[in-house]
Order: sequence, then C-alpha cells, then structure tokens
Amino acid sequence: MAESACEVIVIGGGPAGFTAALYAARAGLDTLVVSPGELTGMMARAPIVENFPGQGESLPGREILAKIREQARQAGARHEQEAASMADFSNPEAFAVAAGRELYTAPAVIIATGAMGQGEKVAGEERFEGRGICRCVACDGPLYKGQDVLVVGEDEQAAEEALALTGIARQVTLAAPARRLDLPGDLQEALAGRPNLRVETGLRLQEIVGEECATGARFLAPGGKERVLEASGIFLYLRGSAPATGFLGEALEMEEGGYLVTDELGQTSVTGVYAAGDVRKKQVRQMVVACAEGCMAALSAERYLRRRPTMRWDRGEAA
Repeated sequence: MAESACEVIVIGGGPAGFTAALYAARAGLDTLVVSPGELTGMMARAPIVENFPGQGESLPGREILAKIREQARQAGARHEQEAASMADFSNPEAFAVAAGRELYTAPAVIIATGAMGQGEKVAGEERFEGRGICRCVACDGPLYKGQDVLVVGEDEQAAEEALALTGIARQVTLAAPARRLDLPGDLQEALAGRPNLRVETGLRLQEIVGEECATGARFLAPGGKERVLEASGIFLYLRGSAPATGFLGEALEMEEGGYLVTDELGQTSVTGVYAAGDVRKKQVRQMVVACAEGCMAALSAERYLRRRPTMRWDRGEAA
C-alpha cells in the first residue's frame, strides 16, 4: 500500500468537509480531502435548496456544493475520490487513514463523513461478509476478474464503482432502489456506454443468497414481484441515515447512535482529531451549520498544529 503524507486529512466531501478544507488550505496547511465521490452527502442529493445564505435563487444542492469544493481547490486543497476504509489514531505524529490502495498520514484529521451511513443490514449480509460481499472495488475488485458481479446502490459512488468493475468483471449489473438514477449527465453517459454493464432500477434489496459463499441477491421489484440476480461478488453501496463512522471502529468516543462526541470546537476524544457536520452529536442539522462546523474544525486544527494559544482569525486575507 502506497503512503502519502500531508498536514491535514479531511474525510468527507460534503459542505462540512469542503469548508474545512477551504479554511485549512487558506491557513497554509497542506490539506487533502478523501471522499467516495466528487460531491457526497445529503447536500449533493438535495433537488432544491432555498435557505443557504447568499445563494440568491433556488438551486440544486450539488451546484452550491460544487462551488464550495472549487473554492477549496483554488485555495490549494487536494481531493482524492476514494472512500476511507480504516483510521488509526495511535501515532499522534502521523494519524493514518486508508482509502482505496493508499495510506494517507497527517498530524491532524477532520472527520466530516455525515449521516448517510448504511442502514439496517439485510438478511444474509452478516453471514456472507467477506465471502462474496464487498464494499471496495480497489480492494476486492481484482478477485472477480472475468466473473459476474452485482453493485447495489444509486449514488455517484455506486455508479463509479460499477464503471471501474467493467474493466475487471465479465458482466456488471448496477441494481438501484430508485426508479430513476439522479446522476450527472456525463456519468449517465458513461454507464450507457459500457457494453458489459446493465442498469436495473426500482430494485429493493431483500436478501443475500448463497450456500458457502454468496451467489446472488433477492430483490423486490416494482409491482411486488421478487427477482433474484446471480453474481459471484456483490458490492454494497446502500445509504441510510446512520452516522458514517463504521470505518473508525472504536478509535473515537461515540454516543449510542454512533455519532461522534466532540467539544464546541469539534475536538473529539483524540487530540488532533476533529469532527464537523452531521457526523457529530448535536441537535441542529442544517447545511449552513455543517459549513460553520467545518470552519471551526479547520481553525482548531490550525491552532493545534501551529501550537497557537488562541484561535486564528480569518478575515478574508489569503494565507
């Protein structure tokens, strides 16, 4: 696994994550964002947003989020589109975050993964975990070279992973719960242009089936009809409303629901590791609040790294 170092790793590509990256980069910190897609989280899926300050007109959430991302990039933040799969905070000089085939290290980490983690598991999921059920193409895709695989999900990450699998597997099926995929035009075109990829919509996953290993999945199709799709590998990218903290294991203090416990400035139970946005334990969950928390987490990280006695004030000047 290749290793790359920076000063701040931001995990998450929503409003909290990109705002944190913007402020960290403007503070002169070498900043890296890792997220499963170009734009992720609830804001990216909001069809219309009307309450974000300064927007001027009703816009899709992803258009507003794309502008925040571009601001962060122009400030100097880098963005790698890979899902974080593991975090190790045992070494305070070099916290480690694994994403895809890369291991990124930094003395400060900001977690902004939101609350769209996987919901309740379906029948057979625990039984076949690691025996046909996968969650990362970079990690497990090569195991299914020349075989038939199934990708279950409906967001950009699911679509991009399905595209990546077309270069490995014999046949790829993208099974989406939604009746219609709400994806960027270029991504829709890419899906349509792969001869070994088919898209099946309106399929709700009910069960993973198999004997020793998973051999397929049972779905509920429109009209109440059941369908079984056969596959050697099943890549799951379903989204629920749980905090996306599964990759953390027990590295940080969480409340019962899995939300990260922090102080008012985003500091978690590990010094140098911060959290922002809907992944935090709190009461108000709004896009503007997520952005504010991303700002606070970044300024907290800058103070920690620079050993400042007080918070840095960013009044608009370039760092």
